[in-house]
Amino acid sequence: MKALFFDVDGTLLDEETHRIPESAKRAVQLAQAQGHKVFINSGRTFSMLQKITRMISVDGWLCGCGTELIYNGQTIYKYCIEDRVKQRIKAAADRYNLVVILEGYSGWHCAPSASLLAGDSLLKERYEKARSYVLAEGLIAPEPYDSDYTLAKFCIQAGVSSDLSGFRKEFENEFIIIDRGHGFYECVPAGHGKDTAVARMLEYLGLTRDDAYAFGDSTNDIAMFSACGHCTAMAQHAKELEAFDPYITDSVKDDGILHAIEHFHLL
Repeated sequence: MKALFFDVDGTLLDEETHRIPESAKRAVQLAQAQGHKVFINSGRTFSMLQKITRMISVDGWLCGCGTELIYNGQTIYKYCIEDRVKQRIKAAADRYNLVVILEGYSGWHCAPSASLLAGDSLLKERYEKARSYVLAEGLIAPEPYDSDYTLAKFCIQAGVSSDLSGFRKEFENEFIIIDRGHGFYECVPAGHGKDTAVARMLEYLGLTRDDAYAFGDSTNDIAMFSACGHCTAMAQHAKELEAFDPYITDSVKDDGILHAIEHFHLL
């Protein structure tokens, strides 16, 4: 038995159609038929993966960059950011001129002040683009921004006026800050990540690093690649992933997942 760990956006999910191609679904089913375990390993919290749950059947979900692990429908690990820390994160928006996106266990919470957006046109543009995508995907949480909800991780968007240095100084000892490019940063609680998610799940299953196969495309997959003995990078991928000497496959729409699983003789 092997364990296969898949990123979502740009890996399983075609970013043009926002669907998982049939060839990728078939490849996953064939791997499962051989007795292998298949996992989604995503930066999104589970509530933000509901669209994906309706597209594909997998054995487990590693969510929120390792802050929640689900296997066979049961939560086997969950981490929650303390409320006092959540309040500091929210305050960072106006303190450092950043759009703060809180990723809770019920969805996406974001409410930048009008003055913040009015003072930085680039920040406003980036926020409006992100909000449009989240609305289209149905990822907005039902609870108001200032209500009592549980937080898993958060992201920030920076603009021309943003004080990233000040933000890093305050939070870098508590969070892993991942540069996703174009002023977007993913902030994961220290001690968590796609790598620790893999390690925890492998230990739970009694498997080793050599039993683990990673499939990804972006910089937030670096940690996952480091935790797996075998790695696949999609055709369009962050160059940093090449440090792990991955098998480079085709895009997901061009049957890249099927080709990679065949390459590793997992069918």
